[in-house]
Amino acid sequence: MWFIWFMWAFAAIVAIITIVLLTGKGSMLVSGFNTKSPEEREKYDKKKVSRQAGVFMLLIDIGLILLSSYIHLKVLPVIQNHTISDQSTEIMAVSFGFCGYVIAVAAVAVIRGFKHCLKEDKNS
Repeated sequence: MWFIWFMWAFAAIVAIITIVLLTGKGSMLVSGFNTKSPEEREKYDKKKVSRQAGVFMLLIDIGLILLSSYIHLKVLPVIQNHTISDQSTEIMAVSFGFCGYVIAVAAVAVIRGFKHCLKEDKNS
C-alpha cells in the first residue's frame, strides 16, 4: 500500500517544518503573520511567533504520527486480510477522533492568536 509511505513522508516533512518553527526561524511560514502589513509585523517578536506556531504544529505532528502508526499497524493488516468490515466502527471512531483533535488544536490556536507574541515595550 503506497499511501502509508506517503503519509510517513508527509509526517516527516511536517516534522522538519515544526523543528524550523520551534527554533524561531520560521516566521515566514506562519500565514496569518505574513498577511499583516510590515508596520504591523514590527509590533511582534518573530521568534515568539515562530515558536508559538511550532508548538501548535508539534501537537498536530503528534496526532499525525499516531494516526499514521494506527493505519500502518492496525488498518493495513485488516485491509490485506479482507476483514475491514469487522473493524469499521473502530476505524471510523479513530478517524473522527483525529479530526476532532485537529479541530480542537486549531481552535485553541485561533483563539490564542498572536497576542502573546507582542514585543515588550522597553520604555515601561
